[in-house]
Parts: sequence; structure tokens; C-alpha cells
Amino acid sequence: MIRNPFSLFSSISRFNRDVKLLLLATGILSISFFGIQALLKILYILRLGYGPEYVGLFGASGALGYMAMSLPSGWLGERWGLSRMMAVGALATTLGMVMLPLTEALPLWARDGWPIFSQVIQAGGYAMFSINFVPALMAATSPENRNSAYALSSTLRSLGTFVGTISGGLLPGLLAGFVGQGLDSPTPYRLGLWLGPVVAVIAIVPLLRMRERRAVSGDTEALPKGAFPLLPVGLLILFVSLSQAASATCQAFCNAYMDTELTLSPATIGLIMGLGQFAAIFAPMVLPRMARLRGNGWTLLVVTLGSAFSLIPLILFHHWLGAGLGSIATLTLAAMYMPTLQVYQMEMIAQRWRSLTYGVVSMAMGLNFALISFVGGLVITGWSYATLFALGLLFSVGGAGLMGLLVRKPGLITQGVAARQVVGIGD
Repeated sequence: MIRNPFSLFSSISRFNRDVKLLLLATGILSISFFGIQALLKILYILRLGYGPEYVGLFGASGALGYMAMSLPSGWLGERWGLSRMMAVGALATTLGMVMLPLTEALPLWARDGWPIFSQVIQAGGYAMFSINFVPALMAATSPENRNSAYALSSTLRSLGTFVGTISGGLLPGLLAGFVGQGLDSPTPYRLGLWLGPVVAVIAIVPLLRMRERRAVSGDTEALPKGAFPLLPVGLLILFVSLSQAASATCQAFCNAYMDTELTLSPATIGLIMGLGQFAAIFAPMVLPRMARLRGNGWTLLVVTLGSAFSLIPLILFHHWLGAGLGSIATLTLAAMYMPTLQVYQMEMIAQRWRSLTYGVVSMAMGLNFALISFVGGLVITGWSYATLFALGLLFSVGGAGLMGLLVRKPGLITQGVAARQVVGIGD
């Protein structure tokens, strides 16, 4: 268990050169991809005159781009090298970021499709980086310091997102005064978006300085025999599809809701989302104790219910305070959801099927986010934001109900595990 969050940072000196380069790259790229770009690109799309339907399609295209590149990215990393493919992925992500602010310079017939195309390139590039990051960090660490390295990478990603979100929220106001245009014009947002690729391209430098690694000696295990566990994986995909609904609806539409419905300033939106990301830096630290007390299944149940109920302020209160409470709580719990889900998956699936299951579940999550984004835009147009958030709440409650069943009947989800080993988070 990690008792002191700041001890993570003091442990950096214990890692070798390649681990430090990987951590530096993911922190820098998070400032751009999850921070500046994630905040400003939705606001920019809205300033171009597009509505919720297009915002939904825009978000769905990114999820589909990530999903489409998930399995090819792993194959390319094995064939051409992990660090090389991470650098190519970061470069492709940078290219997608450059494309978006060029939208207004294109002919009218090309403008509708260009943001979608840029989103696919950006998300597909990030898939190449992130899918190869996991085995690269595995290969660069030893069994003794691996948990600390993964915990620190998660913390640096949240910290980078926090820095980028706050910066992204301040940029439009500063640039609007500089160019003499209001915040209802796309110009301040377009100029702010250019900072994203400038930061992202810096992340390529440490990746190019890494040594290529393939495997870590001493990590090989004898793989148990047995058929692929269809029922456990099917139940896991169903759980993910339901439980993800609350956080996905907020991730896809909370920025647009605060901008169009509540007419909050970009700085205020950035502050709210930044506070959520700041809380997300420390939220995973409570997971080891929760898992030890009741197990990872019970922890997933609690986190999923919490994510669902986080949408209640967004549904009931048409006010910045309700939006702030809901967004901050959703971001915080999302930071707890993913590591718990990953460990739960490790517990329920035999060693030989873990990589394949990870790829299948990642693709299912990408497809699910795409559907939520696309259908969510239609729901907002036909009904309201409150209706969409209510649907997200109901689906996530259904996911919590399914996890409650799996906690009571663990045999449904542990089929195919030859030797079950309980794995802790951040030991």
C-alpha cells in the first residue's frame, strides 16, 4: 500500500534511465492530449457553429479511431519496436492536433469532415503510444519496482492533465484580449489549440532517446492450458458497457453542457475540470485499503455506484455548482475505476488469456464510448442534457447491479483461472 503519495516522486531516483524517459514522455503528452486539447477542442467545435449532434459524432470518431488502432498497435510494437512505435504514435497524435485548428482555412465543402478526420488521427496515434507504453514500462522495470513505476505513471498522467486543463481554460481569455475578439469567436480557441502540438512534440524527444527492449528476464511463467473463458469475458464486457455510461456521458458532454447551457467562461470550465483532475491525482491511493477490506469486485461496485450518483447534481440543478460537483466527482471516481478494473480482470482471467482479454475489453470500451457519444448527441437534441445524464445514471446502476451479482456468485467470473492469485494495487 502507498501510505504517502509524495513518496512516489521520491522513488524516481531508483528507476533506470529508460523508466525515467517513459515517465517524462507520458507526463508531457498528458498535458497536451488530456489537458489542453481535451478542453479546448470541444469549445472550438461549438464556436464553429456545430451543435450537440456533431459534438457526439466528433467524440465517437475519436473512440472508433482508438479502437481501430488498439490491436494493430500491439502487433506493430512487437514487429518494429516499442519505443519506435510510441514515438510514431506521439507524432501521429501531434499531427492530429495540428489538423484541427486548420479547419477554418479549408474550403467550405471540406470543413464538416475535417475535424472528424483530425480526431481519428489524433486518437489513433495516442492508441499507438498507450498500447505500447504498458509493455515498454514492463520491460524497463524489475518485479521489485514495477508497481511503483505504474503507480507513478498514473499519478504523472493525472498531474499533467491537471496542468493542461487549467492552462487550457485560461488561454482563450488571454488570447481574446490579445487579438481583440470576444469569447464567442472561434479565434481565441483556435490559437489556444496550437499550444497542444507544441507541447506534444516535446514528448517525442525522450522516446527517441530510449533503448529498445523486448522482454524482462525472470518474468516468464508457465501458461495453463484451457479454452478461452467466453462467459467471464462476456460478463466483463457487459459490466464495462453498463458501468462506463456515467463517466462516458460526462467525459463526452460535460464541457459542452457547461459552455452552451450554463454559459460558463472557458476559465471557469477549466478550473472545474482542473479541480477534478487534481482530486484524481490522489484518489487511487485509497484503493489498496478498499481492496484489502472487501476485494476488488466490491470496490468496483462502490465506485460504479458513486459514478452513477455523481450525475445527480447535473440532473437536478441547472447551476454551475451542480455541474461542478458532478464533474469533479465523476473525474475523481473515473481515476479509481480503471486501475481497479484492470486488477479485477487479472484476478478473473488465466495468465495465458490476459493479453487477448485486455485487447478485447479495450476495443469494447472504445466502441461503447463511441455509441454513447453518438447517441448522446441525438438524445440532447431530441430531449435535453438532463435526460442524457439520467440515462447514464440508470445504465451505471445496472452495471453496479451486475457486479453485485458477480460478487455474490464469484464462480461465474472466475472460470478458466487455473490458479487464482489476488493482486493488490500499488503494493
